[in-house]
Amino acid sequence: MQARNVVEEFSIEQIVPFFQPIFDLKSHKVVRYECLARLLTKDDNIYLPNDFLYIVSRSQANAQLTQRILELSSAYCIPRNMHWSINMFQTDLRDANLMKWMQTLFAELKTHLAGVELSFESVKEHPHLLQNLLDKLPNIHVSIDDVDTFDDSFKHIVDTGVQAIKICGDMVTRYAKTGENKAMIEQIVEYCASQSCKLVAEHIEDDNALDAIQNLGIHYGQGYFLSLPEGRMTSLKQV
Repeated sequence: MQARNVVEEFSIEQIVPFFQPIFDLKSHKVVRYECLARLLTKDDNIYLPNDFLYIVSRSQANAQLTQRILELSSAYCIPRNMHWSINMFQTDLRDANLMKWMQTLFAELKTHLAGVELSFESVKEHPHLLQNLLDKLPNIHVSIDDVDTFDDSFKHIVDTGVQAIKICGDMVTRYAKTGENKAMIEQIVEYCASQSCKLVAEHIEDDNALDAIQNLGIHYGQGYFLSLPEGRMTSLKQV
């Protein structure tokens, strides 16, 4: 989708979570929701992060945004016994005040439902940030997003004990269309299985992609073909 730059002024309070499910492709059940930030304007336009995050970053409000999404997601998901994860920026992982706030929040909430998603590139370049998160928040579910290679850094990240790896959507799309990267994806599948780490295929956009990833032994999936992100849990497509 082409980005649309937000030109009007907005406040962090206009940013809310939308929930996109991750499915167990065998049982057809939702195992977790990814909480995706969306900007809702006064005229009911919905903007994606690519449209407004540059303003958040320019205002040095990344931590404020993360706090808001986490608070709203907690308030919605905990009463409904929903497992959920929010996306965190590399700047979040470096923010000592934010990390301390999260420790306090989760100590008060006493929940096993919460999780975070971190980009593969950020933890690959700075593995100590991942280890610091695992040390400070040992009971949180950690997913590594946009994995696009199989190498020693990948193995090291899986070996830390993260709960899930998410294969980059471009790899899923290319494999479904041309069979590209089959050997690499098979290595990722095998290594994650050996470490009891869940493996999720992102950006499943059609039944061809769904069939392709299931044939590789990937049992968890996410994408518009399975379910669009919802502002409320009104309806979910069965796979």
